[in-house]
Amino acid sequence: MSLARTGPQRTVAKRKRAVSRAMMDAAEVLGNTPSIARKSYVDPRVVDHYNDGETIDPKRTDSAEAELRALLYREGNVVPLAKSG
Repeated sequence: MSLARTGPQRTVAKRKRAVSRAMMDAAEVLGNTPSIARKSYVDPRVVDHYNDGETIDPKRTDSAEAELRALLYREGNVVPLAKSG
């Protein structure tokens, strides 16, 4: 939600600061470092979309997960899950 609340930024430097802040926020929630949050928990496509000026609607926090899925699935950015069994 941090990137959605920040919204698109016009300069590379401002986008980098926003992503850095978002990783700090994620790390705080997860109890990890920002580096671990980014490498292990935050889907890199979310950052790619943010850098392209796309975020989820920050006013729809109650449906943030659905909004995120819609953002990632919109352009075929889906990695199918392996079937067990």
